[in-house]
Amino acid sequence: MAKRIGYARVSSREQAENSHALEQQMQRLRVAGVEEIYSDVESGTKDDRKGFNLVMDLVRNKSVDEVVITRLDRLTRSLITLRKVLDEFRENGVNMKALDDSVDLSTAAGKFHLNMLGALAEMEVDRLSERVRHGWSHLRKRQVAMNPPFGYVKLDDKHCLDHEPFLCLLETQQERSRAEIAREIVETFFQEKTLRKCLRVINQKYGIHTFAHNQGQHRRGGRVARGVFRFSPAGLRGWLINPVLQGHLCYLRMQDGQRVPQTDWIIHYNTHPDQRIVSDEEARRIEAILQHNQQVRGFGSTALRYPLSGLVFCGECRGSCYSLTGQNNYHRAKRLGLEPEMNYYFQCKNWRTRSCNQKSAVRMENAEAAVIEALVNRAETISATAEVTEEQIDPPGLQALKAELAYYLNAPGSRAEAIVADLKQQIEAYRYNQQASTSLSSEQRDLLLQTFSDPLYWKTLTPEQKRELYRALVERVIVKDGQVERVDLRV
Repeated sequence: MAKRIGYARVSSREQAENSHALEQQMQRLRVAGVEEIYSDVESGTKDDRKGFNLVMDLVRNKSVDEVVITRLDRLTRSLITLRKVLDEFRENGVNMKALDDSVDLSTAAGKFHLNMLGALAEMEVDRLSERVRHGWSHLRKRQVAMNPPFGYVKLDDKHCLDHEPFLCLLETQQERSRAEIAREIVETFFQEKTLRKCLRVINQKYGIHTFAHNQGQHRRGGRVARGVFRFSPAGLRGWLINPVLQGHLCYLRMQDGQRVPQTDWIIHYNTHPDQRIVSDEEARRIEAILQHNQQVRGFGSTALRYPLSGLVFCGECRGSCYSLTGQNNYHRAKRLGLEPEMNYYFQCKNWRTRSCNQKSAVRMENAEAAVIEALVNRAETISATAEVTEEQIDPPGLQALKAELAYYLNAPGSRAEAIVADLKQQIEAYRYNQQASTSLSSEQRDLLLQTFSDPLYWKTLTPEQKRELYRALVERVIVKDGQVERVDLRV
C-alpha cells in the first residue's frame, strides 16, 4: 500500500499573527488522507529545518510514495532549493502534491505549474527583502531612533530617557526608573571595573535571579534574567559602548544576527545631547577599562588573584593555565583545629577537558622563582629602560586619549576631524611630558640596577606590586611536565 505523508510549515511571524495557522494546515492534510505529518515553525528560506530534513530523509530512503503540502511555499521559498527537491523526488520515484496550487508531479502540466509557482514565490521573497532594505534606508536618512537600549524609550522618533517606574530596590523598596538604573549600572562599573562584578552587584541590589540557558533564541548560551534584564557580560559590554548612551544615534550595530565591527557603525552625533547617560569623558574611561581588561584578561577578576595569573601557558597545547589550591594536612588540621598548610599550583586548563595530555601541575613558587631569576638576569636592561616603562604600559590617562582617538577616527564631518587632530596633539604632549618626568640620572640608574639585581627585592614586593610589575615585564611563562620550560620577558 502506498505511503503518503504530509508536511506543514509556518514562519514565526505567521504563527504570531495566527496561532492556529499550523493546526489548520495539519487538519487539511489529515483530510487529504496522509498517514504521518511533519512540521516546522521556521522561515521558508532556511534549508536546515528539522521536519523538512526528516521528510527529505524519507524521500531519499524511498520510504514514502507521496508527500502532500497545502501550498508550494510551505515546502520552501527558494527556487534553488525547490529544484533540488524536485530532482530528488524524481530520482527516488516520489510524487509531490500541493492542495491549493493544483500541483501534481505525476503529470507534465503539474511539473510546469510547479516551476512557475516556485519562480513567483522566490520573486516575492526578493521583493520583500528589497522593501525591508529600502525601509531601513529611509529611516536612517530621516535619523529615526530605532531599538532604544536599556534606559531609553522612543518618543517622536527620538531617544528619550525612560523615567517610568520600573523596579524597586530589594532593601528599601524604593522605586527606580530604567534611566536611573542605567546610570547606576554605569557608576557600578566604574567602581568594580569588571563586567561580571558589576552585574553581580546590580543583580544582588535588585534581587534579580539569573537562569542558565542554551536553547531558543539565545543559542550561544550564557545567563539572563527572565523578564527584567538580559545582560550577560558580553551584553553589558555592548550596552556600555552603545553611542546612544552618549547622545548619538547609531545604526548597523547588528546585521543578519551578527555583531558588526565598531568601525563600520553608522553614527549621527549629538542627536539627543540632553538625554545622555554617559558623558564623553566617561565614555573614554569605559573604553580604557575595557581595553585594559582585554589586555590583562580581566581587570579585578577573582581568577587573577595571584601575581602570575594570566601569564602562565602550557608548553604542549599553548593554552593558558588555571590556578589550583591544595592542602597537605587537611584531615590532621581539621581534627586538631589547626590552620591548613596550603599549596598553590598552575595546571593547563585543557587537561580538565582532556584535550591536552599535560596533567602535571607546577607549583606557583617554582614558577615565580623562575620569573625572578629571569628578571635578575635582565636587571641591566630593565634599569636602562625604566624611564620609558610607564609609556610602554600606557597609563590610564594615555589609554583614555587613545580610546577617544580610536572612537573619532572613523567619524564623519569636519568636527570629528578637528577632534582627531586635537587628540593627536594631546597624545604627543602627554608622551613628551612622560619622557621628561621619567628621565633618570646615572646615579639613579645605578641604584635601580643594584635593586633589580637583588632577588630579595622581588620577593619582598606585595602581591599587588608583583602583579603590576609582572604584567609590565613578563610576556609569558611556559610550563611543561611539571617544570618551567622558559620565561619570555618584554624587555
